[in-house]
Amino acid sequence: MTLALLPLGMIAIYQTYSVIDEADRLSRVAILARAEQAALAERELLQRTNGAAEALSAVTLPLRDQPDVCNAMMSSFVAEQSAYSFAGLVDPDGRIVCSSSGGQGSIANTPIFKRALSRRAPTYGVGRNLDGSDGFELSLTLPVDTEGGTVGYLVLAIPNRLTSSFFTDDWRLEGIRFATINEQGEILSASEPLSQAGLILPQTSERRDLMARSGETFFAVSNSGEKRFFAVSDIIPGQIAVVGSWPATQAKVATGAGGWVFTLAFPVLMWLAGMGVGVFGLHRLVIRHLSDLRTAMRRYALGEREQAQLELTNPPREFAEAQQSFNRMVLILSKAEERREIDLREKTILLREIHHRVKNNLQLIASIMNMQARTARSDEARTVLAQLQRRVRGLAAIHRSLNTNPDVTTVDAAELITALAREVAAMSQGSDEAVTIETKLERVPLNQDDAVNLSMLVAEALTNAARYAAATEDGRRVVQVYFEIEQGGFCRLEIHNALDPRCGVAHEERHFTSGLGAQLIKAFVAQLNGEAKTTETKTKFTYEVIFPHSDDTAAERLAEQKGVNDDADLRHTG
Repeated sequence: MTLALLPLGMIAIYQTYSVIDEADRLSRVAILARAEQAALAERELLQRTNGAAEALSAVTLPLRDQPDVCNAMMSSFVAEQSAYSFAGLVDPDGRIVCSSSGGQGSIANTPIFKRALSRRAPTYGVGRNLDGSDGFELSLTLPVDTEGGTVGYLVLAIPNRLTSSFFTDDWRLEGIRFATINEQGEILSASEPLSQAGLILPQTSERRDLMARSGETFFAVSNSGEKRFFAVSDIIPGQIAVVGSWPATQAKVATGAGGWVFTLAFPVLMWLAGMGVGVFGLHRLVIRHLSDLRTAMRRYALGEREQAQLELTNPPREFAEAQQSFNRMVLILSKAEERREIDLREKTILLREIHHRVKNNLQLIASIMNMQARTARSDEARTVLAQLQRRVRGLAAIHRSLNTNPDVTTVDAAELITALAREVAAMSQGSDEAVTIETKLERVPLNQDDAVNLSMLVAEALTNAARYAAATEDGRRVVQVYFEIEQGGFCRLEIHNALDPRCGVAHEERHFTSGLGAQLIKAFVAQLNGEAKTTETKTKFTYEVIFPHSDDTAAERLAEQKGVNDDADLRHTG
């Protein structure tokens, strides 16, 4: 809906802008017309002055050799025309040939005459009264031409009091000011005294540039520092222009600046109102239902099954169908999950029961071996049975851990090694060679295959370490077991026992370079994809195994780093 209203809003704004622009143009034209109206009387006077000067030049030119007759004619003209204060004929050198005042003299050094000589065209300017009285007047200097060229200049002067009277008090009450300027930017007349007339004109580097802006209206700062609205219009094209000055506040009302804002605001507000209605309708009909549907999906994804049903308030037909479909899907999935959980519980119980029965069977086998060992007559037979019993108990420990572990698919390495250490330590109790096994183990979950191999490996290595562990200074025989997982996903097993160099045990026996135990240890290490090594000092023997933590990639990386292959000769403790 918002997008549908946008073109209409844009068209309304464009049309409003066009109307306002036209109204602004007409308003500026009206202000310009008022400026021209204010200068209408002066325009008529100047046009009459230009005509009178041409007529006088034609009449007085033949009389330039008869000064008295010429003076009388000039005096008669000024007496009959109250609009003029002086009339005179001047030769090209600036000397007065005849005048209405009857006097002789020269105007060659006046700025007006110099400008007339340079322009060789009718020239208007303001200067001191030419009749010798105090004051200023507006004068026209008109070249008098014959076939031989310019033979003189006809000068007509208009008193300043007359030109100022054209701008009445009605204009002043409105705050409007006027001034007329010539092509040089010189002020010819003004609604203010000439000494203050420059203050009402706009600030500009060259006042003569105002003539080029004839027919324009604009805002500018006046020479008095006030922001005003100006209108420039020609009185005599190329020679005299009037400059009207309005207060900025009054001009804004006249040009409709405030109305422009409010008029443009209407279509904008209409479009915004349409957007608001569209957003409200979209939220009411679509967004709130989508939000409820998203919330219900999130709750269901997070496992909240009790409040998974979706209930929309007064939904449209499409969302009502979506609600029905969602609730049906939730019901079907919930039943499937319940069935899956039941199956999972049954399988878990079955696995635990299997591990429990296997553990019991292995313990039963171990007990039978123990009974058989008691009846054996040779030490060799009892030793073999004891080794088999220990290995069977190691397998039983795996199944016991799987039975008690909440995760029936993994075995805790720390729990497994602790149980094996307890078994080995228990076997040495009651004899002169009792062993204390100290452990520092990190809890690491292992899969069943790795757990079985690690169990057999630890059982063999611990038995070997307990057999050859020497007594420490306090008389105890101690075996230390460490297990941890390193960075990179590798597990490290270390078994330490003290050595007595005086015990005389052969190197081959201690290191298990031969025999069934050595073969089993080597096989278990290979099954773990690991590497084993032994370190022996005068007082300490260390057996160390590093293998990847159920990660084929780590196993390959270990093989690359350590150079392990199928035919590698792995070392084992004995």
